[in-house]
Amino acid sequence: MTILTNEAEKAEWNTQKLPSDNVSSENGAILCSSDRFSLMIDPQLQGITWIKEREKNSGLEVTRLTPETMSSAIKILERCVEQGKPVLIENLESSIDASIAPIYGRQIIKRGRTSVIKMGDKELTLDPKFNLYMHTKLSNPHYPPEIQAECTLINFTVTE
Repeated sequence: MTILTNEAEKAEWNTQKLPSDNVSSENGAILCSSDRFSLMIDPQLQGITWIKEREKNSGLEVTRLTPETMSSAIKILERCVEQGKPVLIENLESSIDASIAPIYGRQIIKRGRTSVIKMGDKELTLDPKFNLYMHTKLSNPHYPPEIQAECTLINFTVTE
């Protein structure tokens, strides 16, 4: 684990409300080191609390993907992709809407020096500072293999 992080970084995470146990520190190291977007399995809400604290000065946008909030969630995602703000999609159920697949799958098109993500009929200019965190409270979710292949699954479930 000392390859991915150091004691100073772990101490900073602890001040950002990440528990100090080894599993949480390992999860933090994986989340911070991965190039893929994270899908956190977090029934006790430890990871989501940490992300909200960690990203509060970066303009973190928090949304949900429910039928009632889908259109506003898509608008938030589109805006944040272009403005380079982090997005937290919380309380995912056992399926993730396919309309956001180009984002979590990093389906990036290079146009010269510009990176573009095609989402529906829109082309979004990808700001390199954009980050996506997905969260589920389900303790044993069953996501399709393509989601597991395109995201970094991080399990914050507390065990004895």
